Amino acid sequence: MVKNISLKLMTTLCIIAIFATAAIASDMEIKGWEKGGEYDKLYDNTDRDVFKGRLIKITDVTPLDGMTEGVAIIVKDKEDGENVLVHLGPNDFVEPRIKDLRPGVTVKVYGVLVEIDDRFEYMAAKLKAGEERKYKFRLTKDGAPFWSLSPEDLKREEADIE
Repeated sequence: MVKNISLKLMTTLCIIAIFATAAIASDMEIKGWEKGGEYDKLYDNTDRDVFKGRLIKITDVTPLDGMTEGVAIIVKDKEDGENVLVHLGPNDFVEPRIKDLRPGVTVKVYGVLVEIDDRFEYMAAKLKAGEERKYKFRLTKDGAPFWSLSPEDLKREEADIE
């Protein structure tokens, strides 16, 4: 009898946790950053590139009119010394994940070079900072943004980062 009640209680708690996680994820402000939207379609997963440089600044970005604000970084390219604007993703998704990212660190940016309003900028898939920190924003296999993943898929992908 006690075992049966414990099993029901655990099942109920698991269901509540799943719905709570989904509710939190759905509360993210990602207008314009959605999978399949105008901005997302700029990301051509077959045209990925990598560059290294020094993180100069973490800044806000609104890539296209009507989008919610996102997070970007400015990276001084190691090869040509140019400052490159790198889009990471929407604020609500990115900010909690990059709390330990600081200007001055050497970074390796994986992503796609895109042209927006006659400017070349990067849409990041992954970022390595220093020797140990890694941040992922898109799936390697198809470029799907992490903020569009189900809570279960996101948890699995973020576990693979470590």
